[in-house]
Amino acid sequence: MPARTQNAAYVYEVGKSVQLGERDIPSPKANEVLVKVTSVQLLPHDAYGRDKGLFFGEKLPWVLGSSIAGVVEEAGPGVIAFKPGDRVFGISNLGHPTPDQAGLQQYAILQADSIGHTSDHVAALPNLEEPMVVLGAGTNVAKLFTRLATQVLGLRNIIAVADTSNTAELERARARHVIDRHATDASIISQVHAAAGGADRVAHIMDCASWGHSPATALMVRDRPSRLVTLHVVNEAQVQVERPLCHATIVQCSNANLGEHAAAFWRKLPRWLEQGIVEPTAFRTLDGLEHVAAINKQLNEYAAGKGFPQLIVHP
Repeated sequence: MPARTQNAAYVYEVGKSVQLGERDIPSPKANEVLVKVTSVQLLPHDAYGRDKGLFFGEKLPWVLGSSIAGVVEEAGPGVIAFKPGDRVFGISNLGHPTPDQAGLQQYAILQADSIGHTSDHVAALPNLEEPMVVLGAGTNVAKLFTRLATQVLGLRNIIAVADTSNTAELERARARHVIDRHATDASIISQVHAAAGGADRVAHIMDCASWGHSPATALMVRDRPSRLVTLHVVNEAQVQVERPLCHATIVQCSNANLGEHAAAFWRKLPRWLEQGIVEPTAFRTLDGLEHVAAINKQLNEYAAGKGFPQLIVHP
């Protein structure tokens, strides 16, 4: 067993820099494992958490990082799929009341149905022909979605709006169309509608970038049921002012979104990685939590819409 205290990089106050501190090492409960964190990927939502309190503003102090890889230190009661020494990766629950499941610390709790086995070389609907528009398609979440949508679900008409530097990767992921996000709004709308076969065919949009609903509703069909899925909070009542038949939901980085399919997803994900269906994204690394200045610099770049390739910290 490890010592009962550990280093952690804390957000003590919203809008202020991350600082190094200490906290107790938690113990796993039923359906949980304690993981010695070897890698944690910092993502844009971590910057929004530090700067705006997204997901945890009322639960300070908090520890960032929800995409975690590590080695199982201890398995909680009833866990049989994982044992001490297993190398695993997965996502933590951002809705947890404490930072026990966060990654910018030396040990973290992960739910056994939210992780998969890994190895040393691994370090995240409509009918098949109906168009699916992905805004912010250059983000890691969108790239993963595109690969799973086309190569697992078999969707054949992904229309990706992204920086053109992502074109080759999105085409490998089998997006049918890639549209430059730097074009004018009118040009993007025109190109999306043309790629979809008409404005009346755009009924499914995943928005991985926008903080408001306008980019999506400007593209969306007006007179039949439609669906908008976002990574950022969008007021559904505001969406329905412009698109009364649209159902809008937010998808958070949480295993809860997978529901009954969670265990199957994490069981299959390692195989998808080996088969190349899912590819690790470009990244750079930082060794040690004591380098909080570099961590804050990365978060500043995310907040400014930069910060790529993304940062993986080895606590």
